[in-house]
Amino acid sequence: MECIGELLDRYIAAADSEENIDMRKYWENSDEWFPNERWRGCSAKKTDIPFTMAMDISGYAEVVGINCPEYFQNAHTHLRDQLRYALWEFEHIACRRYFEKSVFIGMGSVMEASFFDVPIHYPRGQAPWFDEQVHVMDDKTALLRVKPFDFYSSGLCARIHEFYETFNKLTQGYDVKVMFPLAMRGPFSIAIMLRGFNNLLMDIYDDPAFFHDLMLTITEYLKEYAIRRAKFLGEPIAQGMLFNDEISSEIISKNVYEEMILPYEIEMSRHTGGTRYWHSCGATHGFYELISTIPGLKLMHVGPWSDYAKAARIFGEKDISIEICLNSNRDMYDKTRDEMTSQLNMIKNSCEGFVKYSVRCDGIAVLKDIPHTLLKISEWKNAASEIFPH
Repeated sequence: MECIGELLDRYIAAADSEENIDMRKYWENSDEWFPNERWRGCSAKKTDIPFTMAMDISGYAEVVGINCPEYFQNAHTHLRDQLRYALWEFEHIACRRYFEKSVFIGMGSVMEASFFDVPIHYPRGQAPWFDEQVHVMDDKTALLRVKPFDFYSSGLCARIHEFYETFNKLTQGYDVKVMFPLAMRGPFSIAIMLRGFNNLLMDIYDDPAFFHDLMLTITEYLKEYAIRRAKFLGEPIAQGMLFNDEISSEIISKNVYEEMILPYEIEMSRHTGGTRYWHSCGATHGFYELISTIPGLKLMHVGPWSDYAKAARIFGEKDISIEICLNSNRDMYDKTRDEMTSQLNMIKNSCEGFVKYSVRCDGIAVLKDIPHTLLKISEWKNAASEIFPH
């Protein structure tokens, strides 16, 4: 297996290639660093837009051979294997995404919940996940015993600092930037990890005072992390992100989102000087008008169950880019080439000229075998090139 120095040389060469530099024309934020994972773009175009694809860690584990528990717990492995899968992606997916010259520390979806001592599992072939059977806030009085946040020792913070120090040593002399992670999860998503989904939904109606106390506590932790991160790096507070997988009109009402969740997202966005990306995997078109009021929002995730035309109208009026994401199983694997073309044409007809947008298929796993996955990736790229030409 190649050493880290060889991988860095190859990755820098890929980032400096004419092919990669040409991708900058599609993106408004190609000069901005992305701290948590592979770079994610705000489209600069309302026509001939960028189409991008990416696997999830389970997919990369298959195609390049990653030991996931070791990847998330060993700094040397974390750096080596993210370079290996980035190079695989550059060579095999070759879409219109942009590769910046940076390396990142990614702890999956559990970093923020770890601040509150949530138990974490490290499954084989998967990203780490919180223990859904153990709710650290099962007893409401646990909120009174929450320890003050410590930037160096709370949860995964000690490991992040170890990784950051190791990355800086291993990349010394190379033209790459080591990124210290932002807090990504939104307060509501973290509250679910602490309290349990059913308990938290009941709190909204049965004990709203406790719900607000919990959300406020989480928000203050996230704000403190942003402050301490900026101080540690000697930089201004970085614009944040609001990742949720649970905000959906099939689970919560518009009124609940507006009154119980949105105020904390607005508070976070004000604290960090804007939000670079809002995400939920759910059906969120019932909340678009409300989400668009988050100050400084740059990029909105529009998932496969959402109303593309409504997103184009609402976010286009406020000059907020949208990222339309396909279903990584149903769309990626089940559609024929004609159905791919039809779906992309439907998206184009809904959005073209109204909003700056991109289309993305990410979170791809290897469901059958690697050759089949590569075949479907190729089919989607060819269909996208036909609908969204250079």
